[in-house]
Amino acid sequence: MKKQTFFALLLLILLIPLAACARQSQQPAAGDVEMTLAVRPDPPAVGDATLEITLTDGEGNPIEDARLNVKGDMSHAGMEPVLAEVEGGAGGVYQVPFRWTMGGDWFVTVDAVLADGTTISRRFDLAVAGNMGGMDMDTGE
Repeated sequence: MKKQTFFALLLLILLIPLAACARQSQQPAAGDVEMTLAVRPDPPAVGDATLEITLTDGEGNPIEDARLNVKGDMSHAGMEPVLAEVEGGAGGVYQVPFRWTMGGDWFVTVDAVLADGTTISRRFDLAVAGNMGGMDMDTGE
């Protein structure tokens, strides 16, 4: 009886890692995720905009049900970042309402948390039209 229990336990110990590996292979790895950014209007200008972020796996299939945190920063110090978040992504496309507060060089960091908990982060560098020298700013009022 002890011998059967030992072999059953050994078999169970060997099967658990195999089951975990099989489940992980169904989820896209962080390196297999493609993230693209389009800005509307294009080219970006001071004021309201929509960031269109597309997530696909290594085979080009859309990734839905992710949560995206978006942070827009200017390349120089002193400006408050612009923050936004969105969930869902029908067809792998996430529409993010955004406001460019000043013309100049910006970088947008997108942190995506996929449905399985995998986190993907990408940075996009952009130039936003507006008179930086004349302090062309949109205060949102």
